[in-house]
Amino acid sequence: MTVSPIPAAGLSVALAAPSPLLVPVPYRVIDKVREDGGGDDVTSLHVVPVDGDLPGFRPAQISMLGAFGVGEAAISVSSAVDDRRYHAYTIRRAGPITAALVDTPVGGVVTVRGPFGTPWPLPEVATDELLIVAGGLGIAPLRAAIEQAVAEAHRFRRIVVIYGARTPEAMVYRADLDRWAAQGVEVHLTVDTPSPGWDGPVGVVPTLLGDPVALGWHEDVTAFVCGPDVMMHFTAQRLRELGTGAAHIWLTTERNMQCGNALCGHCQLGPFIVCRDGPVVGYEQIERFHRVRGL
Repeated sequence: MTVSPIPAAGLSVALAAPSPLLVPVPYRVIDKVREDGGGDDVTSLHVVPVDGDLPGFRPAQISMLGAFGVGEAAISVSSAVDDRRYHAYTIRRAGPITAALVDTPVGGVVTVRGPFGTPWPLPEVATDELLIVAGGLGIAPLRAAIEQAVAEAHRFRRIVVIYGARTPEAMVYRADLDRWAAQGVEVHLTVDTPSPGWDGPVGVVPTLLGDPVALGWHEDVTAFVCGPDVMMHFTAQRLRELGTGAAHIWLTTERNMQCGNALCGHCQLGPFIVCRDGPVVGYEQIERFHRVRGL
């Protein structure tokens, strides 16, 4: 057995700098927005670094957002990439960590590691139609992509957003949906259970793809899909039935990320380490694995 010698007094030892993804950075909460339709349990935190500049990110990239003494949760950046005022994180109160994050007061401090991960491949989209399909809070990782697509609308003949929620009251970003529609995006909404006054479609998200003639649809489209696994599965299946190539369908993968640096293995999904290889993955790569239950 070889034993490394202890450095003599007065000698320095060169240590490798830790990965930035391992170092929590303090961010101050400058605003809290209760999202339209999301109720008390969905809040967007607007945060800025306590020291230094706001880092850049690409749509769908995530951060490990931390509450002191409680833990970290993987949350996507939901603000526009060119908004240099703050980063927004849209969070549903679902457990001790997310509750602690949502309850952080304006002026309070959270920690951020990231942003990291594979983004939506918007710059590489070569089709002239872009379809964005969201279910529930799955619209949050798509919000920045929609904003960027609107800013680059000259690239596309059509931009279509299909968004479904359990009820009309559960829909978030209602003001954004109205604004995107006013900017030329075709916005189609559906709910699982209607409320009084709802006159739109009723049914799960893939049902809106059931009549391609009504949507004026054809197969030359790139699709970004984010939502519950079962919704993504049937949406991708329906797109394939309509002739969309698997290489043109992109999904997000969500698993129990803990380190965010591909070290702990908690977010492994088949051959994928989600924090390293995701969250955005091509359907042709993830089809066999994306409905596997997380641990």
